[in-house]
Amino acid sequence: MNSRKNLLLVLGLLLIFTLDSMGQGKYNNPNRTRSRHVKGFKKIKHYELLTVYGGLGFSTYYGDLCEGMDCMKLRPQFGIGALYRLPYFYERVHIKTELNYFRLAATDYHEVRNLSFRSNNIELYTSAMISLFPYEKHFKRRSKFDPYLFLGLGLVYHSAQAELNGTWYNLRPLQTEGKSYSPISPMIPYGIGTRFNMSVNWNAMFEAGYRWTFTDYMDDVSGAGYKDPNSFSDPVAKDLSYRGTRTGLKTRGNPNKNDGYFVFTARLTYTFSEANFAKFRGKQHILRK
Repeated sequence: MNSRKNLLLVLGLLLIFTLDSMGQGKYNNPNRTRSRHVKGFKKIKHYELLTVYGGLGFSTYYGDLCEGMDCMKLRPQFGIGALYRLPYFYERVHIKTELNYFRLAATDYHEVRNLSFRSNNIELYTSAMISLFPYEKHFKRRSKFDPYLFLGLGLVYHSAQAELNGTWYNLRPLQTEGKSYSPISPMIPYGIGTRFNMSVNWNAMFEAGYRWTFTDYMDDVSGAGYKDPNSFSDPVAKDLSYRGTRTGLKTRGNPNKNDGYFVFTARLTYTFSEANFAKFRGKQHILRK
């Protein structure tokens, strides 16, 4: 929970700084040079508003089976996405849509419960991405580093598995807690990152984010107690429901806290742009604005 609070605090401070910077640029500096290529939405070539990217990184689970730094066990993650720049809001806002595959896994930090899982997951979300600096059409006018934050809404598909006698079983169909649940859940992605401008078209992005889900079953553990073992008709479901190393265990999960996960990604992006350098015109050699 402290990790969530710290991340929210960082996001809040960055948002305040961004809005303050935008406000000062608009009201406190009348001679400010605004992004000089934007003259209205209709005059922009629409493909120049589009950026596509692919990325690799790591993901880590946060839920009933871990606590604090015990959660930081990184698993692979990769995905693709696109950014669409809005030619308003001082050229600072993008709409980001992203599709990612990621793995999660955890072994119970309470040894007596002896719970564990792994899962292959897919997420799809759309978010608003707010940059600290405005987009500049001419590369030499761009800031080398451009910090940003994002907040959105999406869906995550999850499928927890557990091992028994050398075989991995899908846990959701077994209903180890006697409850059915959907493998698809809404989630709220948010986080921070920075963009490194390398050339007119090619950039790198480094991002850290958290996914606040609306499910407590990404690890197949939620209920406070155990289901009566005599109520199982499937012996596999019975064995995977109670894996404790001690008889008489009463606590299985925490139904008051949903699961979530962190995602850390490095991306290579390509922006469709013909805007290379500022041009000169006429004999006066005046830099065109």
